[in-house]
Amino acid sequence: MSLLPDTSNNTEQTSPNVRVDDAAMRLFSQYRLFLLTALATVYYLSSSQTILGQRDALLFEVAHLGYLVAALAFIYLQRKGWPSVQTRSYLQNYLDIVFICLLMYASGGVQSGFGALLVITVALLSQLNTVRYSLFFAALASVIVLLEELLAQVVLGAYAANFERTALLGAMLLIVAWISTVPLRNQLMRQIPASSPDRAKLDVKQIAMLNEEIIRELDSGVLVIDSAYRVQLMNDTARAMLSCEFSPLPIHVGRLNEPLFESMQSAKRGNSLSATPFAVAGTGESLLPRYIPLSSGGMLIKLDDHAHIKKQFQQLKLASLGRLSASIAHEIRNPLGAIAHAVQLLQESEELSNQDAKLLNIAYRHTNRIDRIVEDVLQLSHSKRVNSESLDLVQQLHTFTQRFIEEHDLSSDSLSCITEPNLHVMFDAEHLDQILWNLCTNARLHNAEKEIKISISAWKSQQGLTVMDITDNGNGIPDIHREQLFEPFYSTHHDGSGLGLYIIRELCDMNKARIECLERQDGAHFRITLSSAQQMAA
Repeated sequence: MSLLPDTSNNTEQTSPNVRVDDAAMRLFSQYRLFLLTALATVYYLSSSQTILGQRDALLFEVAHLGYLVAALAFIYLQRKGWPSVQTRSYLQNYLDIVFICLLMYASGGVQSGFGALLVITVALLSQLNTVRYSLFFAALASVIVLLEELLAQVVLGAYAANFERTALLGAMLLIVAWISTVPLRNQLMRQIPASSPDRAKLDVKQIAMLNEEIIRELDSGVLVIDSAYRVQLMNDTARAMLSCEFSPLPIHVGRLNEPLFESMQSAKRGNSLSATPFAVAGTGESLLPRYIPLSSGGMLIKLDDHAHIKKQFQQLKLASLGRLSASIAHEIRNPLGAIAHAVQLLQESEELSNQDAKLLNIAYRHTNRIDRIVEDVLQLSHSKRVNSESLDLVQQLHTFTQRFIEEHDLSSDSLSCITEPNLHVMFDAEHLDQILWNLCTNARLHNAEKEIKISISAWKSQQGLTVMDITDNGNGIPDIHREQLFEPFYSTHHDGSGLGLYIIRELCDMNKARIECLERQDGAHFRITLSSAQQMAA
């Protein structure tokens, strides 16, 4: 064990339950000054005292003066803050033991009663040290006292030494050091309330580790950048979102992700903490950033999946529609049925002029449109539970084709079906029928001015997934509409409700399928990719 421990790493010198600080050192310094003042008062002003300095008055005066100078010197060093608190504490402990032992020897050894001062000193310094060093200082004091008694026996004779008291004092020093550092300290720590500053200091490391774990597991990406635009901290979610799992830190934001840097610069120029979404080149995902300035001049960036946010927003819309559906059914649909019936009766009148008949046709057409909108809204609010089953897709498609042709009185070549053999999928049969019915009905509605041909094909992809293509040779869908085609209440037809394709996408999502509108030069092209049985079970 080193006499003066290395204090470069404070965590190795102090236990989890003790921490040397300037406040404790100041109290200990005040105790030394009080002790030295009391000794000086008794020694120099009392003419009747016969203990202090009885063996060697000169040694007592020199030791007392040296102890006073050392105490004042350490008070000065404490104000300067040099050396470290731990270093000053250990040096003072050594000097306390040495000077008190010198004063004891000059006053007659252990028989003088100075052993009580030594016990008090060891008890106080034990409060500022670990168990190991407290016992070390107690053992050091015991050894010095023993050496003093041996020296007194050699120099002055056997009468000047008392080894029984020396042994008792040494044992007492060790016991006091142990009690002050183990049982007493543990008892005091149990009595400290959880909200006390001392307990808060003890839990700082644990809280920091917990915060780091929470940030790492957040669903949102988190980045912390400094004033020089260097990323100093990034959780695993942000690395996955930005496709930079192996990028070392710190790194400039521009090198990490150029669109993110441009978005941040744009937000700063506009003095706004909000920003527009940006796409990640590696994954194609759209991310929505949020910028939070930090007091240090840096910035906290929070990244969220923009597609997920949009989906949540749509679900909120759907929930609102569900709350309105009951009112719509009773407050709109019933009066609407009465109006439509009245219009039909008026149309049957033989006395109608051509102008009146035209106005009635307009009224009847728009009442039917309102009825379709109400029906679509009710359909959204009463979405049934998915009843997935194994379907023979070939038979299902051919049955649907035949029924659609018969109910709409179409020619056999108006709707064709081409499939590969042995295609089986997990899907809700009613949902599949509704999806195909709505897509084919939309194709005829948007191309009512001409005869179109619709084709349904089904095949296996290289990845083993079943794919359905629904195409037509109609007017097609411009690129400007394709991006918003599946949004609720977005329609490109004056008689449309804007909910048909949205319902189709919701039904596909419920069955873990994906629908997309592909680019096509002559007509529209919808592709539905159905999940495999393993994906449905996941």
